[in-house]
Amino acid sequence: MKMSTVVRTTTKMVSPFLVTYAAYLMLYGHVSPGGGFQGGVILAVAVILLITSHGYGKVRRRFHFNWASLIESSAGALLVLLGIAGLAFGAFYSNFLPTEGGIILPFNVIVGLEVGAAFTFVFYILLRWVESD
Repeated sequence: MKMSTVVRTTTKMVSPFLVTYAAYLMLYGHVSPGGGFQGGVILAVAVILLITSHGYGKVRRRFHFNWASLIESSAGALLVLLGIAGLAFGAFYSNFLPTEGGIILPFNVIVGLEVGAAFTFVFYILLRWVESD
C-alpha cells in the first residue's frame, strides 16, 4: 500500500525530527522528563511512519527485518550486562559511573534502543502476517 505524494513527502520531512527528538529524550531523560521508553517509542514511530507511507517493500530494502531483531536482542543483552557490571560494585544495577546521572544515561539509551527495535520488530511481524493472507 502506497500513500499519496503529499503524505510520503511529509513523512520524509518529519521522520528525521522524530529520530532527533527520540535521541534527545534518551540522552536527557535523567535530567528532564522523558527517558528510554518514551524515546524508544518515538524512534519506532519514525520507522513505522515510513513503512506505512512508503510501503513495506521499499522500507524493507533499506531497514532489514534482521536489523530490528539484532538491535533488539543486543540491547537486551546489554541491559543484562549493565546489571551484572553493577554487581562488581556491590549491587545489581549499582550506580558505578562517576558522571551526572551515573548509569541512568546508558540505561536510558539501551532501553530506548530495545523498545524502539521491539516495537518495529512487532510491526514487521504483523505486516508479514497481513501479507501472507
